Amino acid sequence: MSKVKKSILIVAGVALLGGIGYFSYNMWFKKVENIAALSLVPDDAVFIVETDEPVQAWKTFSSSDMWNHVKRFKPLGDVGKMADALSKTIADNETIFSAFGSRSVLISAHVVSETDYDFMYVCDMQKTARFSMVQSGIVSLMKGNDYKHSEENIAESTLHTFYNPADRSTLFMSFVANQLVISYNKSIIQKCLAQRSKPVIAKDPMFLKVAEKTGAGGLCRIYLNHKMVPRYLDVYMDDLAGMQGLFGSMHYTGVAAEMDNNLIQFQGMTNLNDSMSSHLRAIALSGKSTTGAQNVLSDRAAFMMGFGFDNFKTFYANLTDVMKQNEAEWNDFQKNKGMVERLLGFSMEEDLLGWIGDEVTVAQYKQERVIGGKVHTVIAMKADGINKAKEKLGEIEKRIRRRTPLKFETAEYKKHEIHYLEIKGLFKLLFGKLFGKVEKPYYTYIDDYVVFCDDINTLLTTIDDFENGKTLSKNEQFNNFASNYHKQNSLFVYLNMPAYFLNLKGILGWDSWMSSYNNREFIVCFNQMGFQFTEENGMLDTRLLVEFKKPTSETMEIAEAKPLSREELEELDSLSDADIFILENLTKSVKKELYDNGKVKFLAEMKDEQLHGSYQEFWENGNIKVRGKYKDGRKTGVWKFYNEDGEFDRKKRFKRGRDKDSDEKETEPASEQTTEDLGG
Repeated sequence: MSKVKKSILIVAGVALLGGIGYFSYNMWFKKVENIAALSLVPDDAVFIVETDEPVQAWKTFSSSDMWNHVKRFKPLGDVGKMADALSKTIADNETIFSAFGSRSVLISAHVVSETDYDFMYVCDMQKTARFSMVQSGIVSLMKGNDYKHSEENIAESTLHTFYNPADRSTLFMSFVANQLVISYNKSIIQKCLAQRSKPVIAKDPMFLKVAEKTGAGGLCRIYLNHKMVPRYLDVYMDDLAGMQGLFGSMHYTGVAAEMDNNLIQFQGMTNLNDSMSSHLRAIALSGKSTTGAQNVLSDRAAFMMGFGFDNFKTFYANLTDVMKQNEAEWNDFQKNKGMVERLLGFSMEEDLLGWIGDEVTVAQYKQERVIGGKVHTVIAMKADGINKAKEKLGEIEKRIRRRTPLKFETAEYKKHEIHYLEIKGLFKLLFGKLFGKVEKPYYTYIDDYVVFCDDINTLLTTIDDFENGKTLSKNEQFNNFASNYHKQNSLFVYLNMPAYFLNLKGILGWDSWMSSYNNREFIVCFNQMGFQFTEENGMLDTRLLVEFKKPTSETMEIAEAKPLSREELEELDSLSDADIFILENLTKSVKKELYDNGKVKFLAEMKDEQLHGSYQEFWENGNIKVRGKYKDGRKTGVWKFYNEDGEFDRKKRFKRGRDKDSDEKETEPASEQTTEDLGG
């Protein structure tokens, strides 16, 4: 029986017994010790879920569109059916369950081996715990269901063991003052009973700080014990080297969960481990700012992570102070920093970092095709004065030119200068592994931002969409979702799962990708997700939102799996403005001629001094005249011809320079001959 199935059975059983006990209390009264459920949780708990209204919380969750969609996920097995059965049981026994409703139920998760974890359940029996008859009744009920019963004493408490011969499972149960404690793992409940008189988590000052600021009511409260998270993830993942520092930099997170059918909101606080060095701690010490990168990033942005601080100099100073606490990390940073400074003969603080303002954002766009497992990254840095940024970066370019041959001359695209910064490892040095993917970037200036990218096409797309007013800030869906967060933040992460889904192909292994693709309706249904840290009095205000949207046939249609139509294939043969820029400035393999009025007469891709690739010809008024493709100097594929108004006139198909509709070698009337056919 799976852990989830067991959880449902336990909650249902405790609910029924608790309701019966409530009526017993109304007849008798007796003083009994009361303790808090949290004081029974062993210190190796990974996370704790607590609710004061378990029945109402279940009703809210089980009636949501989100649950009714996700419960069909095959790996959940029969959980959906059992959950439906629990809902029906509650509905059929409304009186008993309404009496049970207002009491604390707690669930904690614990790693029990290198490959497994299990749970502990604690239910406050309240005043019903005064009656030995209630306890005896629960034990008798279990024994009456053919469980083999035994008991032993641990730390002044009786541990009941129930063995089920049918499925060979063993349930452990104990009554501790007013609390009923249950687990399918003996070691967990043994730790619980052993620390009864000396609770650890419930007395930890760091936990108490978080718990104090975690709101009551709502669906439930969730506490995360960060030092135990790597052990939990290790059950599923092989390499956690990059995560140890991240989780080690935090003590606890406590959030209250609210659910409004298609939106789950988690709000609370996180406290930091002052003894650990990390980028996160440096961010938390550096204040906050308003994220504005959405004003320059394309509305194709499927993932965005923004860092905010009072100013970058403060962040950099805090980062270096934090790194000094770890000798190995500090020495490595100093070595790499010194190497870059010696190579280019400049000061990193003054020449490279002096122009950065109060925000740095990394983003990845929706991709229609993922080639070679590469997902391109955009970095938008707000400048502390755009002219200062141009001056400092211009000086760095000059110094690079003195040392290495230029791969790319500065060029202009739609009034935006395109530059190339040939420095390897710079972003990784400053911001860690996530930014390390951007090596030797192209960059440009958009409003108050310097925008870097590891792919020239993606950078030009950013410019195109900015000029056409298609930025993320103009996206109504994003704006509605982002309105749930603070305007200022220290860290903000946004994910549009339907748009980002195909990018997973470039991140996951093949088996994981195929599993994700086959189950995509249970992934893309999480339409938007967002996470925010905002510095507040030495702690981090924490917000997580998950928006559900039932997938449509359009959402389910992943672009790469959909065959392109003939019209779409023909359109791919056309040269966009970005294609022309790249051909002219990077590959330098385009032939271009202008009319006397400055408008383009024709554009043609070249290879080895002959026509090869896309060909476009225009009328003198700027409208398209001819669109087609050459291969080794001969026309191939579909050629389209347009009148002076740019309206489609006719098309012809060619193969190796011959008209496919004719046996004769290509001899067109003058109206169909291109400028190149006529010798320019």
